[in-house]
Amino acid sequence: MTCIRQRAKSPEQKALRRQQILDAAAGYFAEAPFEQVSLHDIAQRVGITKAALYRYFRSKEALFLALYHQQMERLIEHGEQLPPGDDAATVCAQALAEEPLFCRLNAILHTVLERNLTEDEARNFKLGLLPLLQRFATLISRWLSISVAEAVELLLHIQQAMIGCWHICHPSKTVAAAIAEPPLTLFRLEFSATLQQHLSWLFAGYKASHIHRTASNALNSGTAHNSPDSTAEIQ
Repeated sequence: MTCIRQRAKSPEQKALRRQQILDAAAGYFAEAPFEQVSLHDIAQRVGITKAALYRYFRSKEALFLALYHQQMERLIEHGEQLPPGDDAATVCAQALAEEPLFCRLNAILHTVLERNLTEDEARNFKLGLLPLLQRFATLISRWLSISVAEAVELLLHIQQAMIGCWHICHPSKTVAAAIAEPPLTLFRLEFSATLQQHLSWLFAGYKASHIHRTASNALNSGTAHNSPDSTAEIQ
């Protein structure tokens, strides 16, 4: 990507500069945890001052929320290229595991990235996620043959499973060293396989619940149709 060393003036230059900042943030975050990533280092890599960076992002959290949005869009585009397959849990887990940057951002979304926001910033961020959630839900609905509305509900549970699996599969260096040898190796878990197992249980439970609700609604509808009151109304 072309690097602009002078001040960006045109809309195109500003868009390019913004993307350079996001790319630099992604590069540092791939190498270090969020708390060790410095806005000063990001600005230096882009070739601007920290003050200039603040013209694009008010805070470190705002910068990484923009990166989260971009990475989620990338994840969905990736998922849209995958064939449905017979095992929806495997397809979904594979799509997520192949986007580790998004997974890392998602793991700290609620506990770190959303903490230092104004109410307007929080609202705008969530509003910006709605179209992406709709696209992601469309994928889930295709994989599981359920409605998009049901897929939106399920997607929130997928996020919860994903966050939990990421943390338990990525312990601190001290804990990782402690569980490296038997008998503690049972605590060593691989993210993709663990997430796939969780999603298998989640999807199976959701499909069973979906079938039960559908059958109950059909039964209730038939009962109401054949009730004395409904017969009287028809007469």
